[in-house]
Amino acid sequence: MKINKDNLTLELPNFEGPLDLLLHLIQSQKIDIYDIPIAQITSQYLDYLKKMQQLNLQIAGEYFVMSSTLLRIKSQYLLPKNDFVEDDVQEDPRDELVQQLVQYSVFKKISQYFKKRNEEAAVVVAKEASVSKEQKIKPLPLGQITPEELSSTFSLIVRKLKLKKPDFVSIEVKETPIDEMIDYLQKRIEKEGKVTFFSCIPKMNNLSDVIGLFLASLELCKKHLVVLSQNRSFGDLNIERINENDK
Repeated sequence: MKINKDNLTLELPNFEGPLDLLLHLIQSQKIDIYDIPIAQITSQYLDYLKKMQQLNLQIAGEYFVMSSTLLRIKSQYLLPKNDFVEDDVQEDPRDELVQQLVQYSVFKKISQYFKKRNEEAAVVVAKEASVSKEQKIKPLPLGQITPEELSSTFSLIVRKLKLKKPDFVSIEVKETPIDEMIDYLQKRIEKEGKVTFFSCIPKMNNLSDVIGLFLASLELCKKHLVVLSQNRSFGDLNIERINENDK
């Protein structure tokens, strides 16, 4: 469709909206977007809407909203200026429209760029094998990763794997007669007078012996044969023989 106005010939395609039409009018006449001749552009815009109505084409309501905006801006230029306000302070009624056109122009260029890239891109993209079986393992380039970073990353992976699949361990505890541990403990106390629980542990063969040693200490304390003491929380146990005179 062509429109002749002030020696202007336009091939009007299907516009995506009123801003698209305005931008087309401005660019086709090489008009400075920051200095729009509002009377000329308004007249051309209204001629386009009239031609659309003559062809019985459906026009979206947003086109009429834009036409009213253009007429409002045009009328503001026809009003006398306020002599009490300095020229530098008075706002240009076109500023808001200019900002909308600039933003629309930027987004339109971006969409055209992505459309072109999409048309140029291949429909099917093939991917080769990430690692060939015949490829030898190469060392990491020096300077790109430190041994500390590598070890910390490996530790993090191991912890994550443990959380996903916890390790199950079964412990078999062999029962050790407490009498044997009592006899062992009494012999050491008679010989040394005072021993510590931790000093006896290296002599134990397994976990069952350690448990038996602890129970033997409690049993001797219950019979008032030894006294147990601890200097600090979770510290070593002092096992000391009670003399006959102290009972």
